[in-house]
Amino acid sequence: MPEYGIPIITETDGTIGVGARIQDARYENTAYPAALASAASWNTSLLEELGRSVGRDARDSGFNILLSGGTNLTRDPRGGRNFEYLGEDPLLAGRLAGFYAKGAQSNHIVATIKHFAFNAYETGRTQYDVSIPRDAAMESDLLAFNIALRIGRPGAVMCAYNMVWGYYSCESKALLNDILRQQWHYPGYVMSDWGAVHNTKNSLAAGLNQESGAEFDTAIGLGGTGLLQDTPISTETQQRIAAATRDGALFRQAFYAPAQLDGNVSDDELRTLARPILYALLTNGADQPAEKRPVDRAAGYETALRAAQQGIVLLKNDKDALPLAKTIKSIAVIGGHADKGVISGGGSPTVLPFGGNAIPQKGTGIMSQPVWIPSPPLVFMRRLAPQAAISYTDEDDLKQAQSAARKADAVIIFIAQWSTEGRDRANLSLTEAQNRLIAAIARTNPHVTVVLETEGPVLMPWLDKVQAVIQAWYPGVAGGEAIAQILFGDINPSGHLPLSFPLSVDDLPRPSLPVAPPLTEGRPASFRVTYNEGADVGYRWFARTKKKLLFPFGYGLSYARFTYDHLTVKPDGTPIAKATVHNESDRDGCDVVQLYAEGQGIGKRLVGWQRVTIPAHQSQEVSIPVDLQTIARFSQGDNRWHVTPGSYQLRMAHSAADEGLKTAILLKDATFDGTENPSD
Repeated sequence: MPEYGIPIITETDGTIGVGARIQDARYENTAYPAALASAASWNTSLLEELGRSVGRDARDSGFNILLSGGTNLTRDPRGGRNFEYLGEDPLLAGRLAGFYAKGAQSNHIVATIKHFAFNAYETGRTQYDVSIPRDAAMESDLLAFNIALRIGRPGAVMCAYNMVWGYYSCESKALLNDILRQQWHYPGYVMSDWGAVHNTKNSLAAGLNQESGAEFDTAIGLGGTGLLQDTPISTETQQRIAAATRDGALFRQAFYAPAQLDGNVSDDELRTLARPILYALLTNGADQPAEKRPVDRAAGYETALRAAQQGIVLLKNDKDALPLAKTIKSIAVIGGHADKGVISGGGSPTVLPFGGNAIPQKGTGIMSQPVWIPSPPLVFMRRLAPQAAISYTDEDDLKQAQSAARKADAVIIFIAQWSTEGRDRANLSLTEAQNRLIAAIARTNPHVTVVLETEGPVLMPWLDKVQAVIQAWYPGVAGGEAIAQILFGDINPSGHLPLSFPLSVDDLPRPSLPVAPPLTEGRPASFRVTYNEGADVGYRWFARTKKKLLFPFGYGLSYARFTYDHLTVKPDGTPIAKATVHNESDRDGCDVVQLYAEGQGIGKRLVGWQRVTIPAHQSQEVSIPVDLQTIARFSQGDNRWHVTPGSYQLRMAHSAADEGLKTAILLKDATFDGTENPSD
């Protein structure tokens, strides 16, 4: 609508970079680390930088809407899209998602957070109906969304495929109107996921503004509950929205689907429904013409490198096996196509990287098969240790791999496992061949390091047989360089797990994946999935059930050694925990100091953290405010949060399972709603 200064809306997936929506086209762009990999940094500044970088790429590619910002909690480590999300804790995920959106929208584009809400499984994702108590919902996934909306103010929210409380997410008045609009006073617009609308009239009545088609060229529908009156809007923006919505016929012609709505939506309603979309565009400057230009590959690479460096987690390092000495004579590198690149996750967030797929696949549908990003760890290892003889053997040739390992001073085994939108992992195991390879090589050479390029947790039956394990996730375009830097100590690992690594699927709240009834013509048959863990997602569940873990939430090793002492708490106002962190090593390093609380019927919950860099043999005081909303209880009676007065235990620790430093604090009664948090 150029006569009103309203631009065409151009959308792109953007979870890990500008998405390759056109499956047959060579649309190359910067491939950033997976969101879960970035979450392992626990670094809000990094997430804001990533948002700025991905947003800049999107704007330079001609887009003004970024379909990114996965905010669902990881309720099951087998979920096929976990790599798009930010872990299992609402405070961590909410803050990181908020800063990502904030960074993205600095480029005059609209950021989207998704998938609203409780979209934990890909199995039967258009059919399952989530059952969870309202208070538990508000204290878990919805808390993550609430925090992200407060911090990042993204212009759009995408509702999910699944059902919640008996209604499709995009038809849920409870989600879209009662919670999002009325309780949280959200002024932006709600779009559906592609094909997530089953009844346009019901979705409009619930609060939908944009119906995203099942096919990419399907016409858009328009609807919603409109802009709340108390949302501050500049006079100029109000005038432009009024002008653009004055003539309802324009919107009727452009967006209205008369066959579906039977003429039951008036022009006044259409104007009201359009306002949140216009508000999001205009307040974020997304109405400014997007001038296509070459993407800044160098700047994108530097951001991707920092994210990969900070997100890689050192899980095991017996006898200081790492870092490798650059004077080492020989290294055997085995498997994982480490000579070609690093693997990335699949589905709608797929990015076709600069240089194309490092391992050509059959056919052209890049979203239905693995994309290998041309960032080969082998090449960077050879650059960092040019004097070493570094060989490479494919993992399929076990005899040759054993022969190479037998002659080497150290062995690095790369393990890659692909995960994708549209299907969950059947279990947490690597393939039998991969487990057999690791065990066989460990029998051949005692100096084995395993580098895992997986979307998330895997079982490790060989853990006690290897010296070191690195969780590299899906590390993106600079992944090969970052892995090599970690291996040789050019970078001191500082990543910490944003989710728990269980010992067995039997320890999960739902050991068996959901089983969906067959799809039928028309409305698909629904089935119930009960989130019996309630608000106790991830480490909270394992603490509640006293389950042991392979690696706990928050865990991560370093080549430096950090200790804490002198924990004190300022109780007045927002409580603030203070302690001294010591780096008791000869190396500079970065630590993530975590603060947990429990008491008054509330189990262990993360209430704050601080990422801090400390030079060798130096100390630094850290101050961590206690986020009161994380230990408050939500009351459906008055739709408010209440902190139960009484004694709470605070624990400053290296992980959720670490004893750390402990102290007690008396909290007073506090009450607040979802639009504000006394700890903000």
